[in-house]
Amino acid sequence: MQVDRYLLREVSVPFVGVSSALLVIFLTYSMTVFLAKASSGLFNPSEVAYLTFLKSIVALEVLLPLGMYLGIIMGMGRLYSDSEMYALQAAGIGEVRLLRPIIIFATTIAVVIGLLSTVARPWAYRQVYELGAAAAASTELERIRAGQFYVDEKAGRTIFIQGMSEDRHQLQGIFIRSRDKQGLQITSSATGFFEPFATKDHHKLVLVDAQVYKTVDDGPNILGRFKSLSLFLRIADPKPVGYKVKAESTLNLRNYQDPKEKAEFQWRLSTSLSALLLALAAVPLSRSLPRRGRYAKTLIALLVYASYMNFLTMAKTWVEQEKVASIWWVPGLFALVVVILYSPWRVLVRHHKAKQSHADR
Repeated sequence: MQVDRYLLREVSVPFVGVSSALLVIFLTYSMTVFLAKASSGLFNPSEVAYLTFLKSIVALEVLLPLGMYLGIIMGMGRLYSDSEMYALQAAGIGEVRLLRPIIIFATTIAVVIGLLSTVARPWAYRQVYELGAAAAASTELERIRAGQFYVDEKAGRTIFIQGMSEDRHQLQGIFIRSRDKQGLQITSSATGFFEPFATKDHHKLVLVDAQVYKTVDDGPNILGRFKSLSLFLRIADPKPVGYKVKAESTLNLRNYQDPKEKAEFQWRLSTSLSALLLALAAVPLSRSLPRRGRYAKTLIALLVYASYMNFLTMAKTWVEQEKVASIWWVPGLFALVVVILYSPWRVLVRHHKAKQSHADR
């Protein structure tokens, strides 16, 4: 039991460190992407934080297996590098015996990953889709900030407001450029007022001393000046998210009919299996001769992980394109690789190299 606790500590500490570092990197990247959208007025700061949280939940199903995989390699690699593994073997504790705490550790993480993939993943995607729909339905003036251009490509509209009061009621320096099938229209005003929910279905934007310039394809251009110009902006209800494969519950996906549903269902079930296979592969990949360094095989291990995940992602795409029936051939091939890594002849070669290294010294 003491050996089990010692080994668990050796692999859990780097697992936590690597997983935390990967999560911080992913959070930083995601927040950068969402902040770029927030700068154009699509999301506010609280929504950026919530979206980043949701994306991190989805990412954990990939980050945790990688963190566990590298944690085992680094932890057991140190035991080999400092000759502690050979001391354990001399005491009658072989590598097979040390697999027990590793399997317990990997199984626990695999269960967490399975819950993330089958339960948390569809929930997170549903929240992301609903938040995106709500943001798309919101009026531009509800989200725009002073001193920045807001471009709505879908509506063909560009808005700039030079300044606004804290309650967003009084506006200064209003510029609105819009284009439709009839032509281009530019509306500007030095001051204005915004009345949210002026009617049941509309917000009201009042422009003081407004100027409107409109080009018409089949007629003369128009220039108008208005002492007071009221624009009613329709309050758009968020569009129903509708059916999204990534947001569909795992129980509903088990009766899949569409290739994308089939690929998504198999992907969710494969994450736990992949985590277990990676943990088992990490043990033989961590083997090294004494004083070779605990990170001697880290590069090889990363290449193995990258190859496996690329093949798994490629298989998922092929299932969506109906080129193959399932993605299970990838874990099957990787399981064969794991069996080869544990084969007796490899163990004999490793022991022979270790004895030769001791003899040379």
